[in-house]
Amino acid sequence: MRPHNLTLVMLGAGLLWFGWFGFNAGSALGANGTAGFAMMNTILATCAAMLAWLVTERVRDGKPTSLGAASGIVAGLVAITPSCASVSPLGGIAIGLIAGVLCALAVGLKFRFGYDDSLDVVGIHLVGGLVGTVLIGLFADPGSPAAVAGLFYGGGVDQLWRQVVGALAVLAYSFVVSLALAFLVKAVVGLRITPEEEAPASTRSSTRRPGTTSPATAPSRA
Repeated sequence: MRPHNLTLVMLGAGLLWFGWFGFNAGSALGANGTAGFAMMNTILATCAAMLAWLVTERVRDGKPTSLGAASGIVAGLVAITPSCASVSPLGGIAIGLIAGVLCALAVGLKFRFGYDDSLDVVGIHLVGGLVGTVLIGLFADPGSPAAVAGLFYGGGVDQLWRQVVGALAVLAYSFVVSLALAFLVKAVVGLRITPEEEAPASTRSSTRRPGTTSPATAPSRA
């Protein structure tokens, strides 16, 4: 599904970025050093992820895009959220760079495996969340507010295995609960419309607003 209006996409990405400080810096529950530390990491990681996504697009597709920039912003925000108070600013940049590249590559998995993901939730939120969670085990800085040491800071693999086990446990729980809810919704109202309703005609009959023209009926400019 292509974005309807890239201007609104970029506006939404900016608003989301601003609001995300409520997730990260706001988690300190006060205007203190922890909040400032989390805010700084949020900014740095998000900028790094956006640039990494754009570079990945440039190498893979031949040109960067504004949609890629917005997607990179979201990937960076997702990845730094679990680690914003656990890593140094350099660690935040590293996490953003890694998440930007991996998420940019992961969004193409839906074409290979054929699952529905018009908003790239799997490629950005799942992959970005896993990356940010697991990399705490590598980049956690004992000088950060969380005071945890990762592998690269002399902590060995202790924190790394904890992060991996935690990520896998949440992944398994989320999968089981989501699957159960999906079966419930399918039994009550159904999960999706029929293939006939998904055809281009459904755009004209069910989703087109009055006064607009669907792509299938728009006059040619040739």
